[in-house]
Amino acid sequence: MGASARPPITRLLALALACAASMCAGAAEDVGTTPVADLRAADEATLARREAELAARYRELERSLLRLADVLSGTDPRRADLLRQAFDRAREEQVGDRLETIVKLLEQGQFLKAGTGQQDAIDRFQILLDLLEAGGGDRRLGDTRREVREYLARIGKLIGRQRDIEGSTEGATADADLAKRQGGAAQDTSELAAELGRFARRLVDDARDAVPAAPAGDMPQPGGEPQPGGEPQPSATPADDANPDSTSPPAAEDPGSKQAEAPVDGDDDASRAARTRQRLEAAGRHMQAARERLDEARRREARADQEKALEELETARAELEQILRQMREREIERLLVQLETRIRGMLKAERAVAAGADKLAAASGQSERERQIEATRLSREQAAVAADAAKALTLLRDDGSAVAIPQALEQVRDDATEAAARLGRTGADGATLGIIGDIVTGLEELLAALEKAQREAEASQGGPAGGRPAQAGEQPLVDRLAELKMIRALQVRVNTRTDRLARLLGESAERAAEPGLRGTLERLAERQRAIERAARDIVSGLAED
Repeated sequence: MGASARPPITRLLALALACAASMCAGAAEDVGTTPVADLRAADEATLARREAELAARYRELERSLLRLADVLSGTDPRRADLLRQAFDRAREEQVGDRLETIVKLLEQGQFLKAGTGQQDAIDRFQILLDLLEAGGGDRRLGDTRREVREYLARIGKLIGRQRDIEGSTEGATADADLAKRQGGAAQDTSELAAELGRFARRLVDDARDAVPAAPAGDMPQPGGEPQPGGEPQPSATPADDANPDSTSPPAAEDPGSKQAEAPVDGDDDASRAARTRQRLEAAGRHMQAARERLDEARRREARADQEKALEELETARAELEQILRQMREREIERLLVQLETRIRGMLKAERAVAAGADKLAAASGQSERERQIEATRLSREQAAVAADAAKALTLLRDDGSAVAIPQALEQVRDDATEAAARLGRTGADGATLGIIGDIVTGLEELLAALEKAQREAEASQGGPAGGRPAQAGEQPLVDRLAELKMIRALQVRVNTRTDRLARLLGESAERAAEPGLRGTLERLAERQRAIERAARDIVSGLAED
């Protein structure tokens, strides 16, 4: 899963940074390896011009980061956040300023200092490049999950074929036909085992690329602990197959006569993939042995090998299902952190809006102009909260496993949009303050639910990972109980809003005909229907579980 798995935009930006680093490295080599006396005789203006061109390209790249982030903010908030992080990191590292300094040093003929500065700039480029490349992690994870699902589907088909062959072995099917079918299953199993071996090694490479370089003796291998002296256990490497590209079936000897490969230890994805390969190879050997028994009309012995092959296939499937489960756990962990960070920032901003609105409502000594200016400012801040809620909602909908949490966030977004409009139109009246209070309450409840989900996720990862999950890789973002609690909170807020409107109508029945109030009542009715739909979806999910 190399560069082809990266998102297109971040891949282009990463390529641009890589080119910039390469140009800077070339200039550094020109400066650092040539004697100073020769450099002074060389065309100093050319070096300075090349460096100035690089600095200009980099400045344009910085501007592109922000422009692309703005374009993607509504449709792909994850990638937009990544681009803004890269921009902020570039400013922190002062990459542009460093390049401008190098240009001045070259113009002044201070080549040694310029060479040192260029090497430093290369290091900064690498930091930004790593950050952009890491942004493709979610996409790579999704691609890897699809691969695992494809492997699971193929193993499932092999299990079905093997069971059918086993059933025919007990019947009266001609031995020659059975042996041919069994040999075909052995061939396909061997091919799948070779693919799993390559897949396991790629997982090892991805894991190595994701961590800083370590001494060779300290590099952890999947499933193994380093021996004294830094040498890992030979059995801990998932790439143990001598010829992973071989697609020929195993040798025709008895499966027990071949020296068994030492099992791979460890619970990481690469180790589990390596164990899956081992199980498939063992299944292929048993299938091949069963084919030989069928050729010799020894059905009873063939049945024993067929049963062992099925056991190995089932174990291989369980390993892949556990890989999916672990991938989903990591995905949930990242998403919960992203959402918690967003909601916490929104809550801080909303509390500031609430404080400002309360102050505006209580102010009596301000002129109408001053009140309008303050209301407009609060309206802009409230609209920013609504925009942030929409971005967070996109993250939740992309995940698709939660029901009530997106509903709660959607209500926050709608309320924030309405409050922003009311602040700009009517100022901080009682109804507006009530809506702002509902937003604060909703964000507090969302934050509490996400924090609880994070604690539960950490606790579940800390426990033993045994057994076979009922539905591998389909763990919801939050559990059903948390969803039901959120539904209850949503209903309480609808009830509170209904009581508030009832009191308003009780004070003045004529207001029921006001267009604005009728629109509010219609939105409240739709909110009630949405809660009912969400509750049905949650109950249906509980029934399926």
